[in-house]
Amino acid sequence: MLNCLICLLVGYLCGSVLTAEIVARRIAGRSVFELGDGNPGMANVGHELGTKAALACLAGDILKTLLPVLVLSRLFPVQGWQVVVAWTGLGTTLGHIYPFWHRFKGGKGVTTIASTIILMNPLWGILAGVVGVVTIILSGFLSVGAVVAIAFYTVVACVSMPWDCKIAAVIFLLLQVSSHWSKLRGIPAGTTHRASLSTKFWSKVRGK
Repeated sequence: MLNCLICLLVGYLCGSVLTAEIVARRIAGRSVFELGDGNPGMANVGHELGTKAALACLAGDILKTLLPVLVLSRLFPVQGWQVVVAWTGLGTTLGHIYPFWHRFKGGKGVTTIASTIILMNPLWGILAGVVGVVTIILSGFLSVGAVVAIAFYTVVACVSMPWDCKIAAVIFLLLQVSSHWSKLRGIPAGTTHRASLSTKFWSKVRGK
């Protein structure tokens, strides 16, 4: 249990380093919280600063999830890869969503969660990503895709994965619902913007 708490803490500290904030200050000279919708994530950075900035943000969020996992898996080999990934990735996501230095107000944790579930179980993690993309295209909303993808993975984890993975998956699902709640509520009200991925896809389909 002590090793798991260490993984959680190290993950949290790494997750609290918001890549989007670094990219925004370097490119725009401003805090990411002052750009667009203020979300320190790839989508907001890409919309405001361009594709290269978005890719830099994506790479940073993946690395801050992957690197502590690689280090801690070497330090605690007895815990097993999936257990280390589960607790470290959970910590990273909590740090990203609730960074201590910004009054515990951060991003939505989509990339850190996606990275974690793929590291935990590559097959089911990738399939969850595919489910998420298909859901975005069909529903038209990023928030719906994010929640459905993690819900799919959570069901699989609860059926076939160790307890640590089950716990992490359930918490991930709760975090995604909480993070996207305002967007989900805005769908029936018509205040949530449709995803460009879905719009472009259906435009091409209708064009044919």
